[in-house]
Amino acid sequence: MQTEQTQKIMSYFIEEAKDHLNTIEQGLLNLQVTIEDPELLSELFRAAHSVKGGAAMLGINSIRYIAHRLEDSFKILQETVVVKVDDKLESLFLRVFDTLQDLLE
Repeated sequence: MQTEQTQKIMSYFIEEAKDHLNTIEQGLLNLQVTIEDPELLSELFRAAHSVKGGAAMLGINSIRYIAHRLEDSFKILQETVVVKVDDKLESLFLRVFDTLQDLLE
């Protein structure tokens, strides 16, 4: 059984993670623009990093793992000079986003 303090921490994590997911969603919905703007892409990277870190701290390995892969993907996009966004790439990112969102519900 979770203690009251653990429940508060978990509730705080979920609230914060949802805010970070909102940032990620906004970036993914306009992915080509996001990829072309280093600042926007860094925001997505930091949001995924924050979700990963919070999940790791709480031992929520499924969320940690998925957020880490998403963070890695954003890092690759940051390091790649030219990326053409197509339906397949958008779909892949949105499926990962949906999975994280489902896990936080």
